[in-house]
Amino acid sequence: MKKIIVSTIFLLISNALFSQNYIVGDSQSFYIAKHSQKAKILKPLAKVGIGVAELNKFVQSFSGDETAKNIFISIGVNDGYLDKGIKSLIQNFKSKFPNANLFVVRGSYGWGNVQGATNNSKQFLNYYNLFKKEGVFVFGSDIGNGDPHTDKYEYWKLAVNIDCIIYDTEGYKCVY
Repeated sequence: MKKIIVSTIFLLISNALFSQNYIVGDSQSFYIAKHSQKAKILKPLAKVGIGVAELNKFVQSFSGDETAKNIFISIGVNDGYLDKGIKSLIQNFKSKFPNANLFVVRGSYGWGNVQGATNNSKQFLNYYNLFKKEGVFVFGSDIGNGDPHTDKYEYWKLAVNIDCIIYDTEGYKCVY
């Protein structure tokens, strides 16, 4: 009986110590990770210029992590907010990270191939609703208008929200 209790305690402690919180996706993920105290970039699943199809290939070839608690995905702008396999991507994330909560960060707009988009555009909203339909939590705030390749205030704000989510999943109350 003592052996079972000790083993259970060890398992709980090791899961708490070694579970991870990851940020993955496009170039914007690196800026978000820079400001997060609790989540780190998962380099095999983060790349400048990446869209859903390429990220999906990376996830398929990734070995997975059953200890991951939270995955924060920054994706969309490079696909012009067009569905290029969101359902398949999320199925693969759920397979490779079976114990993780999935979140998606709403991207940038008003520049490049999304020049005419805003955070209220039908295409932008419909794109993130596809994630929601797959059970992914969609952040209410977004990276914002204009070229995202500078260290914008929005990245810090998103990182604070990410850290609060992680604190909450660890059983702590986040205080702003």
